[in-house]
Amino acid sequence: MILYYELSGMERGMYGICTIILMMAAIAILVTVCTRHMELRYALSAFVLATALLFVLQGLTDVNYQMISGGSFCYFAKVIGRLPWAFVALLLLLCAIIESIFVWVLWREKKNRLTPGAIKEGMDALPDGICFFSADGQPLLVNIQMNRISGELFDTEILNAEDFWKQLKTGERMGNGVILRTEPTVLVRTEDGKIWDFHRNILAIGHSEIQELIAYDVTRQYELYGELEKQNQRLSRINERLRLYSREVEQITAENEILTAKIKVHDNVGRSLLAFRSYLTQSPAERDQEQLLLLWRYTIEVLKNEADNVNQQDRWGLLLKAAQAVDVTIVREGELPESEKEKNILIAALHECLTNTVKHANGNELYVSIRSGDTSIMAKMTNNGAPPHGRIEETGGLKNLRRTIETAGGIMTIESSPRFVLQVELPKGE
Repeated sequence: MILYYELSGMERGMYGICTIILMMAAIAILVTVCTRHMELRYALSAFVLATALLFVLQGLTDVNYQMISGGSFCYFAKVIGRLPWAFVALLLLLCAIIESIFVWVLWREKKNRLTPGAIKEGMDALPDGICFFSADGQPLLVNIQMNRISGELFDTEILNAEDFWKQLKTGERMGNGVILRTEPTVLVRTEDGKIWDFHRNILAIGHSEIQELIAYDVTRQYELYGELEKQNQRLSRINERLRLYSREVEQITAENEILTAKIKVHDNVGRSLLAFRSYLTQSPAERDQEQLLLLWRYTIEVLKNEADNVNQQDRWGLLLKAAQAVDVTIVREGELPESEKEKNILIAALHECLTNTVKHANGNELYVSIRSGDTSIMAKMTNNGAPPHGRIEETGGLKNLRRTIETAGGIMTIESSPRFVLQVELPKGE
């Protein structure tokens, strides 16, 4: 096989040119790997490749020099010159393949690598304004949106971020915007009607601190907040009217009960007077004095006690009697509230649960748990009957009960699964 030093001068020159090209490419790869701070294995591989090509180039150069000068071969010339020409060609081809792999790795790494330009382009595409600056106000990175906002407010881009922030806080030289709020963040309306919410933060990076200023576009949120405020004011007025209406209903109900009691007293007294008149028209032999005394004793009791009892009748006792009439046992845990208003609402809820227990659940026990807190009263009602087949539609009694509870400022919730549960929360006092 022909050795390398036996090749012609032109052939050895072609080998040398190829080696120089590969050597320059290896050096470029090594520099790129180092500047990109890639993993150590890539740096070592690039260094070994460049060193190997350097030795090969040195050997090829020594062979050519010795062949031209006619002197004896030095060490590199002996090693390279006595190798078969095909082996030297394969060695250069292997180096070229390795360099091609390096080029592909570097291309892929650059494609997936975030460059400063890519970061700036990404920030410029954001709808919010972003500015990073040093402690003395020197801008480090400002996106297009933040400069546009600064141009609308102060007719200039951000030259000193600290001055820009102070002008936002004080409104100095702000000719095209309106400050809506300065604490806890700065809220500004620009001339185009947009609302910007400025936040300032401090970012700790290593041993230094970077200031961050972000402007959020909260135009839609601000509009929704204004609409919500109007709705809340409207609801407050409606609630006030409902409270007045509730007081009037309670007053009318009490007056109706008093009127009913008066009618009852009037009827009883009237019957007693008619009986006494009939007693006087009878002959002494036909008069029943004992019966007349019983009637007057009852009338006197009515006159003495009826007015006091009309608003304090035993509603709980009436509920128990109603439950007993339909073979339902009411199991109570906790005490009924002392307030007549709260007590009447809970008893009304129990009445509705009693009706549903008999009509829909086919149960024979109704459970109620009452807990009294500092500001509210909680009541939980359920039964031992069959659970509902689906979601409970609030109609009739349940709908009226919810209206009564919410008018009193309370909350009513209904659970359908795994069993029927009605919960009532009532505030204490007015």
